[in-house]
Amino acid sequence: MEVAILELLHKAFPPYQPKKGEEYMNPGQRTHFRKVLEALKVELSQDIDRTVHAMQDDATLFADPNDRASQESDIALELRNRDRERKLIKKIDETIARIDANEYGYCESCGVEIGLKRLEARPTATLCIDCKTLDELRERQVAK
Repeated sequence: MEVAILELLHKAFPPYQPKKGEEYMNPGQRTHFRKVLEALKVELSQDIDRTVHAMQDDATLFADPNDRASQESDIALELRNRDRERKLIKKIDETIARIDANEYGYCESCGVEIGLKRLEARPTATLCIDCKTLDELRERQVAK
């Protein structure tokens, strides 16, 4: 779901093309990412609203237990997806706050530049690729 939304946004907001010698996370770059994040937030909010209305419209009581179970399963899946979207909206708000504080684009762990290409792929990224890789390795080791 998130990938489809990002692809849609990339059509509306082509990736930022830095000019030669341009300073990292200058006002133009921050403005670009703010617009991307705000558009993403609007799209996610509209998805959540559509789901709520669809669930209200589709509220049917099935006599058949199998149909009821299938409907409940579909609703549970839809609610989990919407919960993920609500969490992403919260993360978008936190990211916009980082832009406002001039902290956007820098790794929370080590402080290095995250990089424009990584931010285009994942505008809410807070870790550089090296720190994120280490983080994922630690998670896998703990899960074993």
